[in-house]
Amino acid sequence: MINGDSLGYYAALEVTPDVGAETIKQQYHELAKIWHPDRNTGDEAAEKFQKISVAYMVLKDEKTRLQYDLLSQAYDSDHFPDMNNLKIYTNRVGNEEVDLRHIKLTTVVGLLAKHKETTHTEICNYKEARYLAFTTALKNWLFGWWGVTAIPANLKAISNNYNKILSDSKGCFTLLTHNMLAYAQEKKYDEAYASGRLALRYADAGQKGLIQQFMETIPYQRDYIYPQWKTAGLKMVQLVVPVVILFALGLSSGTKIMTSEEFKQLWMSQNNINYFQEVRFQNGAKTVDDVAVAKVVSIPVDTEDVSNIYHVTKDSRVMYGPDNNFDVLAEIPAHTTVRLTGYTPDEQWVRVMIDNGEMGFVPKPDISRGKGKEIPENSKIYTGAGF
Repeated sequence: MINGDSLGYYAALEVTPDVGAETIKQQYHELAKIWHPDRNTGDEAAEKFQKISVAYMVLKDEKTRLQYDLLSQAYDSDHFPDMNNLKIYTNRVGNEEVDLRHIKLTTVVGLLAKHKETTHTEICNYKEARYLAFTTALKNWLFGWWGVTAIPANLKAISNNYNKILSDSKGCFTLLTHNMLAYAQEKKYDEAYASGRLALRYADAGQKGLIQQFMETIPYQRDYIYPQWKTAGLKMVQLVVPVVILFALGLSSGTKIMTSEEFKQLWMSQNNINYFQEVRFQNGAKTVDDVAVAKVVSIPVDTEDVSNIYHVTKDSRVMYGPDNNFDVLAEIPAHTTVRLTGYTPDEQWVRVMIDNGEMGFVPKPDISRGKGKEIPENSKIYTGAGF
């Protein structure tokens, strides 16, 4: 069970994870007086003293305590790694890469009277994920129907693979948090910071606080720019197999389903996505927004201008792309003030900047012109005065 104290260090010192450093120190000294073998000759004294000593060695130092707290959010006691020797998770061919995810896919093979169902998890980059999604779909569509019990199992597997291929938030959080710590141990600070940014996407409020606290200790020099994972692309590649099957059946029956050129255009259209949107500021500076987008009409960002200040009219999810199938960048409460930075050509979605400077998408009906709640002092959406 993951409870923020996977190895029981806080429990050994009889404190909770939210106590201060001075409390930990005082509690250790009090317990040491009770359990030190020189003072206590009981059978369990030596073991008890060793436990509180190990716990104190980790928790007395701010850095190792933070590392333990983060790993306790990611792992239970059975899978807790060696804190002093963290290995970087790599892609499927063994190369280090920041932009990895944890995906889960199910394969069904019909065996006439029964069937074999296998769920496998993979750590991979986006290109590898597309390959795995395609090959899994191919196996299911070719071999998953041969048996009475196989049919419902295969239908469920195909549906889950299509709809939930990127739903393993816990696995992604563990992977990216682990890599943030592992990269930092190896002094690969740019990669560590980038991994932390990605981990924030899958963290709850408490976990985000710990990640941000650790990221503040990383002396990174540059920020990574990487393609955003696009759910639609992973879904589309799974549809290739049934489309090809129908296409083949259409040819064999003499019925025209789709021309080869039409099929090619359908398939290639999924690869013609602009993954990066250049954002130009009023002063001439420019950056690349790491949000995955389709064509977006950009609005120059002038942080002293109030004309593009808006607010959300209800509790809203800010998405990484202009579709509900994208990951959630942030959840913001009703009346939160944001800055409009762009919109899709159909004007169904708008791109907004939130207080930390990140940009994401909300449906256009969810925003209204003008300031909502007061803008925090450290907000990046407005740097002027008197507003």
